[in-house]
Amino acid sequence: MGYEQKAEEMGVRILYKNPPNGWWGCWDPDKRRILIHPALGYIQRRSTAWHELGHAHYEHVGCNPKQELQAREWAARHLIKPQAFIDAARITDDLLSIAHRLHVMPDDVKAWEKSLTLEELIHIRKEINGHPD
Repeated sequence: MGYEQKAEEMGVRILYKNPPNGWWGCWDPDKRRILIHPALGYIQRRSTAWHELGHAHYEHVGCNPKQELQAREWAARHLIKPQAFIDAARITDDLLSIAHRLHVMPDDVKAWEKSLTLEELIHIRKEINGHPD
């Protein structure tokens, strides 16, 4: 599912207008809308949209480090599918190369890895190394 379809499902409008403070995007809970900077490239726009949808999902008001982490990990879980990560990681262990192959930002890869449970991490490492469960 793409971010625009997810936004519609969540009752959130996405507008391509300049967010405040030079940000790439922002969530406006009062108007249930997301502003995304119109000059972003595909990967940055996609990453930003999913991140802001994470704020919408958790109904965040304001901004603090805990909320940023929640939104970042929620977005990463929607941007990166486990098998796609496994396939990329079998080719390279370089963060930038994996992000490139997955069409995401390097921070999305880091957030996705951080969001994994210990069981998920063990399973994925076994798959990457050719030792499935």
